[in-house]
Amino acid sequence: MAENSEGPSGFIKDLDAAGSAFDPVLRYTLAATAMASANKPHLITVLTKQCEDNALSSQQMIEFVSMARESLLKMISTIGAPRVINGIASLMEAVSREVKDALPKKALRTRDDYDYDIVRQRGLELWNGIYSKQAEKLERKLGDWYPDLIEVIQTDLYGRLLSECRVLDAKSTELCTIAALVPIDVPAQLKSHVLGAGRMGASANEIESANAISKLIADR
Repeated sequence: MAENSEGPSGFIKDLDAAGSAFDPVLRYTLAATAMASANKPHLITVLTKQCEDNALSSQQMIEFVSMARESLLKMISTIGAPRVINGIASLMEAVSREVKDALPKKALRTRDDYDYDIVRQRGLELWNGIYSKQAEKLERKLGDWYPDLIEVIQTDLYGRLLSECRVLDAKSTELCTIAALVPIDVPAQLKSHVLGAGRMGASANEIESANAISKLIADR
């Protein structure tokens, strides 16, 4: 599928217009997340090459790749491992050796850092922050459906995966979740995370821009 009639540079201009609420690094992180969700990893290759060749400085490029691969990893909880793997592959195969060499080599989530009680508490805090007054009701509903479902979501997804904020903070993670949800057409979950993004500090303009970036990509 063609990027647009103006080619890759026009594609970047379209993203810049849609995501004007964000700095370039977060804007392109949101775009890469939406591309993986929409099952268009070839667009991540286009985006990454344009970022390194024209749109970002060397330091911004390192930040973009760090944030994009962290966002994609977190979105295993939303779009599944196959699309995440394909997205990260397209990202990492497109960057230069210089950028790869500058990236951190140590995992953020290791066995040495894992304490069940701490991780679960961290997950519950994020869960309650996102869902607010609906948190307890939603917890009961999911637990009634299947006790393992709520345990895995709160401890493994919210605790170990999503609440790790050294690379991608809670607000940015919620905005990336919006970008991931738009292409897969799940309106109930999208509504929940639009509200959650606001509770994590995102402005209405930022939420609208995250939606606009993702719709632009989903419609290509």
